[in-house]
Amino acid sequence: MGMNPTPINSHSSTSHVKSSIRIGSVWGIPIELHITFLLLMVAVFFLSYPDLYSFALTLFLFVFVVIHELSHSVVARHYNIKVRDIVLYPIGGVSEIDEIPDRPSVEWRMAIAGPLVSLLMGGILFALGQVISIETPAVPPFTTAGSLMLDLANINLLLGAFNLVPAFPMDGGRVLRAFLAERMKFSDATRYAATIGKILGMVFAVFGALYDFWLIIIGLFVYIGADEEEQSTIISTAIAGIRVKEVMYQEVVSARPETKLADAMDMMFRARYHDLLIEKDGIFQGIVAWDEIKKIKPEERTGMQVGQLPAKHISIFPDESILEAYKIMAREGIDLLPVVDRQVPDKVVGAVTNESVAYAYEKSKSVR
Repeated sequence: MGMNPTPINSHSSTSHVKSSIRIGSVWGIPIELHITFLLLMVAVFFLSYPDLYSFALTLFLFVFVVIHELSHSVVARHYNIKVRDIVLYPIGGVSEIDEIPDRPSVEWRMAIAGPLVSLLMGGILFALGQVISIETPAVPPFTTAGSLMLDLANINLLLGAFNLVPAFPMDGGRVLRAFLAERMKFSDATRYAATIGKILGMVFAVFGALYDFWLIIIGLFVYIGADEEEQSTIISTAIAGIRVKEVMYQEVVSARPETKLADAMDMMFRARYHDLLIEKDGIFQGIVAWDEIKKIKPEERTGMQVGQLPAKHISIFPDESILEAYKIMAREGIDLLPVVDRQVPDKVVGAVTNESVAYAYEKSKSVR
């Protein structure tokens, strides 16, 4: 499918239930398989048994989607944009990046890379199919060519062509947004591309109700993806102008390194924090993420000190954008980000939470 910036949702937490499974990494980029893709593979396995040819094509699809997404990542890295992971879905993949490129010319280059690579692979496999004959069983709707090379070519050509459709969440939608963003506000460009995506999703669903159930699934996926992209961009654009000092909490509960973990957790829960801020004699020591705390068995928490846990020494300044704060929180997997004095970086003057992000969005609406 394409590149997806860190999602912004004022009603959600950065701590969430994982719906995908890590299966490896390439160039340091984690590759994850969404649970729906796994269910698809299991279903195809049983439906195609005993010849399993359709299942083999599904495995090839998996490989081709990885290559498609890695092509996005190669271009992103060329422009020094960090790719956090690649998640594979039944109708494509998503490369999670930290932020939308500032220049539209960079976004369309990143977006177009995937479809072009898929179409190129499709062309090469089609050419090979003319000289290499590997006959295969006919098992509609997964194949109609009767040749392995031609079937693989068709998969790539379909993957490339589908992603060129100029509507979110496909790559073509990002190309369209980049084109429009050269001529209008970025938020308006996003709204146009997302609207086309939602209309396309409804068209898929209607045709699916008449002809093929799978088109309903694809339509829903396209509609939801387009809507999420639109909301994410609108909120990101809205809160970009809000400073951290405008929405941060000035009174912050913290623990000392020698505090017992069980006591520190009681403090966390009373303060409604998901993470633990550590200070010693007024000096910022770091923040312990909830994911690290969960690794400690309950019976061990009474005897363990907070300072024994790995801490992240990350923070933000009061005059920075709340959007930048959210990006850090999403990237680091934390719900509490310390705010420190720019002149005295070891002095905590407040904290940003997900509620701060939600408040920033509400505040931005009142000044628009």
